[in-house]
Amino acid sequence: MKPVLIAFFSAMIFVTLRSGAQELTTKYIPSSKPDRIVLNLIGDPATTMAVTWRTDTTVSGTVARLSLNIPGVLMADSALAVTGSSQDVTYDGVTARFHSVIFTGLTPGTGYAYSAGTGANASEWFTFRTAEAGDAPFSFLWFGDSQVGPVSSYARVIRQAYRSAPEAAFMLFTGDLVDGGYATKTLDDEWGDWHRAAGFIASEVPVVATPGNHEFYNPHDRLKRDFNIYWRPGFTLPENGPAGLEETAYSFDYQGVRFIIISSDQMLRDEAIARSQTEWVESLLKDNPCNWTVMAFHHPFFSTAARRDNKIVRENLKPLVDRYGVDLVLNGHDHTYARGMVMPDGIERRGKMAGTVYVVSVSGSKQYRQDAEPWWEAGYTNTQFWQTITVHGNKLIFKAFDASGALADQFMLTRKKNGSNRIGLPPADKTK
Repeated sequence: MKPVLIAFFSAMIFVTLRSGAQELTTKYIPSSKPDRIVLNLIGDPATTMAVTWRTDTTVSGTVARLSLNIPGVLMADSALAVTGSSQDVTYDGVTARFHSVIFTGLTPGTGYAYSAGTGANASEWFTFRTAEAGDAPFSFLWFGDSQVGPVSSYARVIRQAYRSAPEAAFMLFTGDLVDGGYATKTLDDEWGDWHRAAGFIASEVPVVATPGNHEFYNPHDRLKRDFNIYWRPGFTLPENGPAGLEETAYSFDYQGVRFIIISSDQMLRDEAIARSQTEWVESLLKDNPCNWTVMAFHHPFFSTAARRDNKIVRENLKPLVDRYGVDLVLNGHDHTYARGMVMPDGIERRGKMAGTVYVVSVSGSKQYRQDAEPWWEAGYTNTQFWQTITVHGNKLIFKAFDASGALADQFMLTRKKNGSNRIGLPPADKTK
């Protein structure tokens, strides 16, 4: 074949392949039946709950039905119909309609049942429980990056976590829930896989999440930064953070614990956003009625990788963590497990005295090595993790489990009368 013809056919093959990639369509085609049904904490968790789901565009109304979780048979006609809003997303070859309903005026500490949609297309009944109005014991689940292979690898982690702690108040995700779309994988495929891995769990255990760097990758050009088009339509998260960071940076109080959720990727890339989040975080720490404080974001102050240094996040936030005595900081990004304490500058650790405890974790199949100067007391590589954190009065108990359900790491913080923390091990007879 002549060189000119070879070049011509090569060019045609390239164009065809490139065109095919651009026309890639998700394998998760929406229908009139609700799917991707996910609960979210929003507002006061004692009186408010949000639910989000997806359908095709033939479904014109956004209605969910709510009932007390009674012992008898639930009937749609006797349940409260609550209307919400919807928005259409056209991407990955299809148009999907995302629906959002917020249940308000709920009774604290009460079990409810709900169904998304109406008529023949209504979902099955799911249940949830509101928070207590004041301080009370509770546990929550925490997951680091699921990111790659949610169905094949991450699914067993979230399912093992749910089997072990079915009464968890909510699930916290610290970024990189998905990878960001690449090659033959669409963004929508990744979200479909993430929801498929969780199954009904995310419909009954509220999801709290903040984005990581992979939620900002453009699937067609990784050098470009675009916020994941499915994040805000797919969740209904609080909007009480800094302006412009709605549903990515926010806070809530849950039974005596203040949770501060930060968008660290945006902080790293924009000085104004770094400043606004820092000022906002300080306002939450300065006026904090809660006994415990947990901060969660994607990029750790102290990495387990020698090549990584999230200096902007650390320089903006660590002085506040030290000044106001944040108890626990939860991070992802490094795809290993590491847990340790870093005392405030100028303070030497003595005995069982505790500074802020920092933990990095990963729940997915993408794993890295630990080659930074060690700051951690417990560390694991090539292991998938999930964690339970339990708060009970003056005690905070942290347990990390591997994907098989085996206990890998644990500690307990005890709040002393002078406000300081002591660190030790939880009672031996309590393994969850």
